[in-house]
Amino acid sequence: MLSPHVQRELTRIFGEDDVLTSPISCEAYAYDSSPFFAQPEAVVLADSTEEIGQLMELATRHGIVVIARGAGTNLSGGCVPTHGGIVVAMSRMDRILEIDPVNETAWVEPGVTNMALQEAVAAHGYMFAPDPASLKVATIGGNVAECAGGMRGVKFGVTRDHLLALEVVMSDGEVVMLGEGGKYLPGIDVTGLFCGSEGTFGIITKIKVKLTPLAEAVRTMMAVFDSLDKAGDTVSAIIAKGIIPTTLEIMDQVLVRAVDDFLQLGLPREAEAILLIEVDGFAVEVDRQCETIVAICTRLGATRVSRANSEEERKNLWLARRSGNGALGRIKAAYMVQDVTVPRYKLPGMLRLVADIASKYGIVIAQMAHAGDGNLHPHLLYDPYDPDEKQRVEEAAKEIFHAALEEGGTLTGEHGIGIEKLDYMPWAFSQDDLEFMLLVKRALDPQMLLNRGKVLSFAMEES
Repeated sequence: MLSPHVQRELTRIFGEDDVLTSPISCEAYAYDSSPFFAQPEAVVLADSTEEIGQLMELATRHGIVVIARGAGTNLSGGCVPTHGGIVVAMSRMDRILEIDPVNETAWVEPGVTNMALQEAVAAHGYMFAPDPASLKVATIGGNVAECAGGMRGVKFGVTRDHLLALEVVMSDGEVVMLGEGGKYLPGIDVTGLFCGSEGTFGIITKIKVKLTPLAEAVRTMMAVFDSLDKAGDTVSAIIAKGIIPTTLEIMDQVLVRAVDDFLQLGLPREAEAILLIEVDGFAVEVDRQCETIVAICTRLGATRVSRANSEEERKNLWLARRSGNGALGRIKAAYMVQDVTVPRYKLPGMLRLVADIASKYGIVIAQMAHAGDGNLHPHLLYDPYDPDEKQRVEEAAKEIFHAALEEGGTLTGEHGIGIEKLDYMPWAFSQDDLEFMLLVKRALDPQMLLNRGKVLSFAMEES
């Protein structure tokens, strides 16, 4: 419980209407899109950098934990206030401050949604390349906090590759500018260090991003396979041919059928897996690439390869992919979604292994993947009121983490460590690695106030 003095100070900084302390009001900020839940002591609705600076000065004086929160789409418990404290909601800081087509950049506040930025810059002939499936609600601040990738990651990379500068409120309330807005700054990439830090180094209040010109032509295809192995092998074969698609996504049969039940799009329900493939560039270039891709898919066992012949058909294919999370609710009331990565050539084996794990534990796992960069998103479905099934899901997830690391992969491609993967950090990193991370954390946040207990366990923070 915050002291009356602290509550008065919060009211002074933010105004009475923008400070929430009642249990029912705070409960809306006690969870994200993961299965985790923890109640904050207060929530403040921020409008400006100045307010957040004053908040951090107050928090430093009183040793209060602060958690920055965007839209709450995080899937690893990254914005769940496990140590109480104050949640600072960033959703009101949603202005696009500047779009500069000449220099191909934009300045935005952290509460701007990915889709809002995409639509705004498209009018100037550009896109912001990171493209998470939750782009309608996911915020740019959240993209930076988790270093989101999305479906265009295979060609354009992740958020870090499109980040130029940040305005950040540090743990003591000091406001700093990282990157200074330049594209080619020498020295240590401190801006990049903050990208993917999950709100544990500072609170980001302004973001400068790099824009990418929209392509002259876009072609979208669907390849249908009677096995996951064939679909996975096709991914590597396409890229080995020198073609880097804009997107290269796998959906397995569980997911395809769930989405088709939900949207009635006429998806190939008999398929063990489908590949959604998109290429962009100059028209003559992409048409040649499409011919090559069709030939590769056919040679490696695709039972059918079709091309979207209209913008409506193209949008429906991507609607199917983006609707996967919601559609799976028709099978089970809850799921645990992972985002392990493996080297691309090991993708077929990892897809098969995940299917074997599902059989071993008697659970349903729906598989989708940003296949072009080896980023798997197995969805482990369960009944939250069945403790036995939930336990089996947790054990299965543990095996998936271990298998990915054994294959030379990582615990996360874009969802972050959050709470979910804390116990597995020693599997992925040596003690020296973890101690180095802790040194960086202590240098930037000496009192461990910012999003305490995420990325590094609180027990380690205390050591």
